[in-house]
Amino acid sequence: MRRKSHVRFGKRDEGNNARKLANCALVPTSRDPTPSPEDVAVTREIVQSGKLLDIDVLDHMVIGRAPAGFVSLKERGLGF
Repeated sequence: MRRKSHVRFGKRDEGNNARKLANCALVPTSRDPTPSPEDVAVTREIVQSGKLLDIDVLDHMVIGRAPAGFVSLKERGLGF
């Protein structure tokens, strides 16, 4: 069974620095926060694309229902 991943992008403002920093975080929601193979694949692709554009991907977190809560792909070393 294939799970669909919904990904939203949002710019994170670091303030009015002389050098603007570009960052993004991926935070899809799901009933089960266990990362799917598609989650890991899209994370790898976005991290690689971000490197080309000088954009740091801070994390990809999958948020689910309690008690599981959420999973950080960066903490698990998936896709980064």
